[in-house]
Amino acid sequence: MAAANASARGQRAAILSSALRELTGLYLAVDCLAAGCNGVRTFAIAELAGFYGRDSTVGQVLRRMRCSGACGGRVGVAWLETGQIPNARARPRCVPLLGPEVRE
Repeated sequence: MAAANASARGQRAAILSSALRELTGLYLAVDCLAAGCNGVRTFAIAELAGFYGRDSTVGQVLRRMRCSGACGGRVGVAWLETGQIPNARARPRCVPLLGPEVRE
């Protein structure tokens, strides 16, 4: 898992190379960016691990995922999220993994 004080690029690289089993309790939000499609969909990492395998990396999953809408397109943008924390004032933390928010 990425170190909290790593650069944004370092965090992203560490997350993309992390096995799904290391990230249970977190969520992956994805969007194909196609007009008229389903928009952002959020998946629990634990559910993805059950489907793609616990040893699959986040990067492998993002390459294999396809839109469940009519377009069947690849993931255009993706974020790793902490999810909602009940009774907490803090907003969920999002780390951009793919898309325009990612700065090289």
